Amino acid sequence: MATMARFEPVAYVRNDRTEMSAGHWADVESRIELDPVYAKGLAGLDGFSHVVVVFHLDRIPAFDPARQLARNPRGMEDLAPVGVFAQRTKFRPNPIGVTAVALIAVDDRGITVRGLDALDGTPVLDIKPYIPAFERKDDVRLPAWVGRMMEGYF
Repeated sequence: MATMARFEPVAYVRNDRTEMSAGHWADVESRIELDPVYAKGLAGLDGFSHVVVVFHLDRIPAFDPARQLARNPRGMEDLAPVGVFAQRTKFRPNPIGVTAVALIAVDDRGITVRGLDALDGTPVLDIKPYIPAFERKDDVRLPAWVGRMMEGYF
């Protein structure tokens, strides 16, 4: 029996991106404006160079398994279709985005980051410090198509 999860945003993204794009997120600077009730939760975050932002892909159409369970990565017709769990597509059964980004600034109302692939107004569910021991893995293996798919994304 499935249990539904419910999440309340802790913050919202503010940037100049209002429509999905083909990429070029590396230089996008975003402000993550925190709900004031969570302000004390930022204490100590300024000691980190990067954070992981967990966000709700709130403007993505409902997941259509017939069309999106397996698809061409980033819609690139020259790449063979792969399953939703083999790519980081925004079209997901549960529309949750997770991105590690550079932390530019921290103040008592939020943070400024660079490289977040989220639109203006996107609800943020969580912010975590980037700690390599948790996130980075050595000896990573990737399919050959990933390099082609990532061209121009960041």
